[in-house]
Amino acid sequence: MLIYSHRGYSGRYPENTMLAFRKAVEAGTDAIELDVHLSKDSHVMIIHDESLERTAGVSSFVFEKTRSELESISAGKTQNEIYGFTPIPSFEEYLEYIRNTDVITNIELKTAPVYYPGIEEKVFRMVEDAGCSDKVIYSSFNWLSVMRMKQIDPSVKAGLLFESLKLHNIAPLIKDTGFDAYHPDFRLVDEKTASELRKNGVALNVWTVNEEEDIKRMISLQVDGIITNYPDRVLSHMENQS
Repeated sequence: MLIYSHRGYSGRYPENTMLAFRKAVEAGTDAIELDVHLSKDSHVMIIHDESLERTAGVSSFVFEKTRSELESISAGKTQNEIYGFTPIPSFEEYLEYIRNTDVITNIELKTAPVYYPGIEEKVFRMVEDAGCSDKVIYSSFNWLSVMRMKQIDPSVKAGLLFESLKLHNIAPLIKDTGFDAYHPDFRLVDEKTASELRKNGVALNVWTVNEEEDIKRMISLQVDGIITNYPDRVLSHMENQS
């Protein structure tokens, strides 16, 4: 089972920042989950929301700012006094950091409600050029973006995100559409679903699992990946079981 640090070690550090990514790796995470958008000048930037308001306190959208403008903004408005200036990182900077590690990256394509034409091709090419293709899985709530990644290269790993819709017989749907993984809110997962996916060779990566009892339940269901804000908590449970 893999531990995915959700937006980096976001339970303790400003989310989707290089600080959060480095701290996740230091904590022993297997993988990092992050979110990508395009800047005004078409650079791939790492941030969760379309707006800068929540994390940076800036009344603007990502697509309204250039890369240099975004990199001059601190992404941890509520934690600046603790960690200082933590800029919104570019995807290029992240790839440069991660390329020489064994860490897997779950790249969530944030293409709804704001769609960025060509973002799939751009992200794919950057991953290829960095030599990280075998260490990446793509995901999105926008099925069209995940399908586009598979059109670009059928060999890429891709998963479908689900937030509130519990589907029955999910494994055939995932397999018939050519995807590799199911990424649901962990509350949608029961033993029957986990078993069905496992029998059909579909990876099950659940989010966002932070509380002790939920971590224990997901481990008992033998999910393939736990996406969490606290990688240390999941790691501790896994070590106690071994």
